[in-house]
Amino acid sequence: MKFFSYGDPDEQISAQGRQTSLRPLLREFSDEELDSLDSFVAELRFAPGSRIIAVGERNDALFIVVSGNVRLTTVAAGEAEHEVDRLVEGETFGIQSFLDGEASALGATALETTEILALRRASFEQLAAWKPALAIALLQDLAAHASRRLRQIQIAC
Repeated sequence: MKFFSYGDPDEQISAQGRQTSLRPLLREFSDEELDSLDSFVAELRFAPGSRIIAVGERNDALFIVVSGNVRLTTVAAGEAEHEVDRLVEGETFGIQSFLDGEASALGATALETTEILALRRASFEQLAAWKPALAIALLQDLAAHASRRLRQIQIAC
């Protein structure tokens, strides 16, 4: 089961309500499953230039970009902030903090008006108790995504 559209930046997300907005992200889920997941996420909107999360901030949410564009940055000791990635519709961030509860290694800033869905760890735990198969599928997809990112880093080194 594949949740997110990690590798397909050309895919468009409809602006006709959250359920159709979620469809490209949660491709293989029924309307009922999308409705059940919908009750566990918070819908957040950010103006251009707004900080979503700061480097070093404790935040246990998994973020899903529904619309807009997000700039991810990092700060090395004694250096200025520098960009490491830009995310578009269907991409996620905050995976490490969501999984391990540690402070964020990356900062995130909205580059334009941006809508994000946030799944907090406590909400995920409620989802796991109520719909364990859905929670397991989400974790499997996150693990596959993390594995792909690690492979990209290994290739680059």
